[in-house]
Order: sequence, then structure tokens, then C-alpha cells
Amino acid sequence: MTKIVGTIKLNESRLAVDLNTLSNSKFSDAYSDFACGKWEGCVLRNRSGMQEEDIVITHSAPAIATPLGRSLPYLNELLETHFDVGAMRYARIIRISENACIIPHRDYLELNGKFVRLHLALDTNSRCAHTEEDKIYHMGLGEIWFLDASRPHSAACFSTTPRVHLMVDFEGSLDPSALVRNVEKPSARHETVDPRQEWTNNQLEGVLGLSEIISEANYREIVSILAKLHFFYKVDCREMYTWLKEICGRRGDLALIEKTNALERFFLSDRAANEVIVY
Repeated sequence: MTKIVGTIKLNESRLAVDLNTLSNSKFSDAYSDFACGKWEGCVLRNRSGMQEEDIVITHSAPAIATPLGRSLPYLNELLETHFDVGAMRYARIIRISENACIIPHRDYLELNGKFVRLHLALDTNSRCAHTEEDKIYHMGLGEIWFLDASRPHSAACFSTTPRVHLMVDFEGSLDPSALVRNVEKPSARHETVDPRQEWTNNQLEGVLGLSEIISEANYREIVSILAKLHFFYKVDCREMYTWLKEICGRRGDLALIEKTNALERFFLSDRAANEVIVY
């Protein structure tokens, strides 16, 4: 289950220099089929040290810094000071821009193993959130979180300022709390009441009413709407697939029904290596 494992005090001036470097760097579009809106990443450490290697695979060697990773002295220092670099397999920067989210999904489906994934929030605000199944979290600045990416989850940014996280993957059999170094004990700040609204039958019927207008032309836009609802209402992130299947079923469009079944399979249950989905 997703949980906070430590906090660190960030050096704002040094961080600003590296964030400025990142703002002028090229981000990869790998995994862009997972996004509704602008979600992008860049690799700081990986298996080969080559910048072009932006697809995650299972491997057993400590991660090697890429050219971009070597150009970011403060972020390199954070990795070396606060994480177990011997067990580290990937380090990436993930940036989510205004009104963008990740479609609820499970990671590692296409791999022959899995990782332990930690997030360090570098630039965020109260309009950014992360979800796991029916829970919602805000990862605060300088907080390090374990994300159980094998469970259905999502992330979103609804502010004009992009959310920037350092995302680090480790060898998959380790205890998340044992992978951090020189961190302060987590506060209880995140143990707050769920701020989302209750989900009602009226809202459900409003969503299912999209069956009157759904088509091949607006399918992706409707997927985007459904993918964002659980950030505002107390529902499990997987419900978007239930709604989408009902919408397409009511419409009676066999092509859209097939597309929705493929979407749910790809994001939640079975995904081939290097498979990309178009919808």
C-alpha cells in the first residue's frame, strides 16, 4: 500500500538551478499513451547510461547516470545521499502539466518482474494528487513516498504550475523503508480526511448519459473525463472502466465496446512488452 517513508529538507536555491536545467531539457514521450494531457519524463539513471533508453525493463545492475543525470548536481546529490544506489535500477523525472492525468493503470504487467518505486516531490502544490484504488494522497514537497505501482493507481495535476517528481525504481524484493537514507521521520500530515465529494446515483446517471453522444471522434475525450472523476469524488479509480463499458454498451457500438475491453486489458490486467495502445 502507498505510504510515506521519510522526508528531507530541500535546498531551494540549488533545486531551482536543476529545475531550470530540466525546463530547458528534452523530455521523452515514452508511455504517452498512458496520459490524458501532458505527462512526460526524462531519465537520470538507467541500465546503460544512454539517454535514449527510456523504456523500463527488469535488470540486476546498479543504475548508471545518463548525460542529463550528470548535468544535475543537486539531484545527483539527493540520489546519492538519500537512496540506496546499489539497489537502484532507474531514476526519472516525471512532469505532469495543467489538467493532465495518468489513466488508472497497473505497472509492471509487461515485465517479468517488478520494482520497488519511490517518489520524491520536487515541485508540487495542493492541486496535485495521487490515487491508489479508492484512496487519494497529496505527496508534499520533500516527502518520499513508496508507491505500490502493482496496484491500480493514477496521478494528476490541476494547477497552472506543473508537478515535478523524482521517481526512483529499485530491485523489487526489498523493503521500501530500507531504501532511504538520512531522512526525517514522516509526519502525520497526510493522514487527513478524504477531501473528495460523495459519489451519488445522480452523478452516475449523468456520466452514463454520455452514451447519447459517445463516438469514435470523442472517445478519447470521454476517457479523459472519466479518468479524472475519482480525483474529485469518492470512488475507486477502476470505476472509470465500469462506466466506460456501460456507456459503450448503452450506445450499442460494437467497435467502441471492443476498444474499451482492450483498454481495460492493457491498463489493468495484461500488457505485452513494448505494446502501445491507440484509442
